[in-house]
Amino acid sequence: MGSTLIQLIEDMAKKSDLLEQADKYVFELFTEKQRDWQLYHNYDHTKHVVDAAEEIGKGAGLEEKDLDVVMLAAWLHDTGYVELKEGHEAASIKIAKEFLIQAGCDEILQKQVYDCIEATKMPQSPQNVLEQVICDADLAGLGSADFEDRSKLLKTEIELERGAAFVNEEWFEMELEFMSNHNYHTKYAQTTYNSQKNKNLAKRHADFKKAKSKREEAEKKQAIKEKELKRKEEKAAIPEKGIETMFRVTLKNHVEFSAIADNKANIMLSINAIIISITVSGLIPRFSEHPHLIFPASLLLTVCLLTIIFATLSTKPKITEGRFTKEDIKNKTSNLLFFGNFHSMSLEEFEWGIKEMMKDKEFLYSSLIKDLYYLGRVLNKKYKYLRLCYLVFMYGMVLAVIVFSIAIATHH
Repeated sequence: MGSTLIQLIEDMAKKSDLLEQADKYVFELFTEKQRDWQLYHNYDHTKHVVDAAEEIGKGAGLEEKDLDVVMLAAWLHDTGYVELKEGHEAASIKIAKEFLIQAGCDEILQKQVYDCIEATKMPQSPQNVLEQVICDADLAGLGSADFEDRSKLLKTEIELERGAAFVNEEWFEMELEFMSNHNYHTKYAQTTYNSQKNKNLAKRHADFKKAKSKREEAEKKQAIKEKELKRKEEKAAIPEKGIETMFRVTLKNHVEFSAIADNKANIMLSINAIIISITVSGLIPRFSEHPHLIFPASLLLTVCLLTIIFATLSTKPKITEGRFTKEDIKNKTSNLLFFGNFHSMSLEEFEWGIKEMMKDKEFLYSSLIKDLYYLGRVLNKKYKYLRLCYLVFMYGMVLAVIVFSIAIATHH
């Protein structure tokens, strides 16, 4: 019995010595070969995983020899990072093999350590309780109070390794997806870490929403800024002198066309007034002597009267209220360049409205456009009645002459 006790003590000392050797070996390995970007997957992270593996292993009820296997695997599971990032588990197993053979470990222990390291590969797929323990230990940080600090270190490490920074929203989304799909395997880890993990997950949800909202707001502001810049560029591209010349020439043409229409209407009014005067004074007194001229004269007078009516309608002014409100100015709906919109206003009110319009180039141009439009509408009305006036006069006179000729010819 004494020899058995001595052997047990020697085995325990040997195992303890092996873990100490692993600690020393890993520390020296990271010290000598750690990459510049390894801010997270380094000795500190390894020590956290070892401590977590010991805690979870004991909580899961592992025997001493099994707990040593898990802790040994924890010491060696990320050593492959000194060689490469992707596929570092295979590199870690290779490094672990060199260490374990040199330490004189049996093949059964080696196989258990290799399997534990392989189980930490994402996505995790542990096949037994030893592998479950190390998988939970490797990601115990998800349910730790210092999750935020670990997250920042991991983010910075990946950014340095790939040579490009993460947008916060992108990083938070990646973490959310990873944490949402992750589950602890051992009952002890679930009981110990899930509560804090859920808090970390909820905070990350809030961080993601905030980052997304901030990004959307920034995009909205940028879109508005780009739209305004585009508007300014388009505005700058428009030749203002050319615009002013266009308005000046077009308004002048409208006014001249209106004057021509009025002049033509006046000519028709004068001519037909003379015809009516001659007809009334010259023919009507002789109707008793020449009754056959009553119808032709009546037709002539009717033609002249219709011509006068259409000529008058073409020049008839439209009476408007002649007032505008401050709301009209604020809404940019009033055209202050047309006298019909302000003739009933006081000088002070009109002056205020004009100054408001002059402050806003868009409002000013809009008023000029309205002025052109309504002048065009007035011209359309003038020329429409003027056309009817000339048509009635032309065909009416032809008809009246024919009727006069027939009346005179049949009378003789």
